[in-house]
Amino acid sequence: MSLRSVVLGSRSPRRRELLGSITGIECLYVLPPTSPLEPGFESMTFDSQIRQRLVEIAALKHADVQNQLPHQPWFSPDNPPVIVVADTTVVTGESDGTREVLGQPEPEHWRQQVREWFALRLSGRTHEVWTAVIVSRGNTVRSVVVRSRVTFSAISDTTMDWYLSTNESPGKAGGYAIQGFAASFVTHMEGSLTNVIGLPLLETMELIRSLPD
Repeated sequence: MSLRSVVLGSRSPRRRELLGSITGIECLYVLPPTSPLEPGFESMTFDSQIRQRLVEIAALKHADVQNQLPHQPWFSPDNPPVIVVADTTVVTGESDGTREVLGQPEPEHWRQQVREWFALRLSGRTHEVWTAVIVSRGNTVRSVVVRSRVTFSAISDTTMDWYLSTNESPGKAGGYAIQGFAASFVTHMEGSLTNVIGLPLLETMELIRSLPD
């Protein structure tokens, strides 16, 4: 898949690698949102609420990147680039309204938080990973929410100590990276692996192809 210019609105090196694999690194610009602050998922326990908020967060990122574009030296309004933004979160619990969203652990006490998440929500259980993707070119905007299911083995305290010692958790939704050391915990997965990493490639590629030339 080859495009003249694509803008990724993300700080994630994993998303950059994934998007570059389908667009080509040579035409890929990275333009992260100016602010890391975004709405949370407090008191949201139903799938519809979580989905709406996830899309809202991605839309805020998209608007931020759009506002930055005119100030870029390589930007041409006559030939607008494709913009790609995404937001990923981990959703645990049952779909009957007992859902809980696990975002990125708080930097100040991430070890304690991740340990609690694994003990109470992830170890020996199945959870879901949701990613909202927004793609646009000019005035045309496309979006999708992709969901995958991941099952972890039961994780002992000793294994948890080891995992925390790898320092893999900070900045990761749910406190883990499936492409890293956490791969050893996975016993079953349904859906897109690249979605769990942070950008569902097949769905993103289809959205980009649906945009006008």
